[in-house]
Amino acid sequence: MQADIETTESGYWGGLIINGKAKLSDATPTGSTEINSAYTYGGNDDTDNSGIIRYLILNNTGAKSSANIEHNGLTLNGVGNGTIIENVFVKNCADDGVEFFGGTVDIKNILCVNTDDDMFDYTQGWRGTLDNAYGIWEKGFTSTEADPRGLEGDGNLDGNAPTCGLQSDNNIKNLTIDLKIDLVTANDITKQMMDVFMIRRSAKSNIANALVKGTGYVVTLLNMNDKKGAGNPNSNINVNIKDLTTAPGKEINGTGILNKNETNIGADKTAFNWTKYAF
Repeated sequence: MQADIETTESGYWGGLIINGKAKLSDATPTGSTEINSAYTYGGNDDTDNSGIIRYLILNNTGAKSSANIEHNGLTLNGVGNGTIIENVFVKNCADDGVEFFGGTVDIKNILCVNTDDDMFDYTQGWRGTLDNAYGIWEKGFTSTEADPRGLEGDGNLDGNAPTCGLQSDNNIKNLTIDLKIDLVTANDITKQMMDVFMIRRSAKSNIANALVKGTGYVVTLLNMNDKKGAGNPNSNINVNIKDLTTAPGKEINGTGILNKNETNIGADKTAFNWTKYAF
């Protein structure tokens, strides 16, 4: 999927948005779509079926719908686990590659290249599984964001529902974050990743077989702290950083379970052969 002309620019058009009927971590069972409040999502059906996606390319997404709101490449709003999403390629996105707003949907095999903000993002009580995910910043890429991340996870939307019983609680496995960008000093914020993993506002993630590699600089490997609430301290992150050229400025900020495992191999690149992307 792309706009009316081929372009290498990010943010040329919006992105794909799917609204489902699964539960959210919110005071009310439904929410309003970020880019247009007239469209709602959410409900009480965690097995909601929003259809089947197999083999999808999203190019040059992330256009702004207003001064402060940008589309993601793929936005999943309250989508249930009756939905099948497999084999997705998001390239050159001006915001997040994929963002989950609540729901229970799973994704298998997703490749995100040159996302300006977060490669993978969830909030509002997402309780699914992300399996075989690969995020890349190519050589020469720079971000316009102040705090781009590999994974950003919130338990609830904007920290406004901390007492809701359906905080984000998910599984992420077989994950690679590949920072091919030039090695720079910690002072150049356009060429560094703020956090590889940000888990905050009561979110809980179990991350297995993760690999972080490349020449790019990382400020913090795992950040569990936020002014609107820390992440669930039982979050468990198993990661290999052996092939990261420069050690992160800080390995962990806050309380979580961080295990470094040099046998981790991360995502299976062969699952993306169909994209013809040159790793």
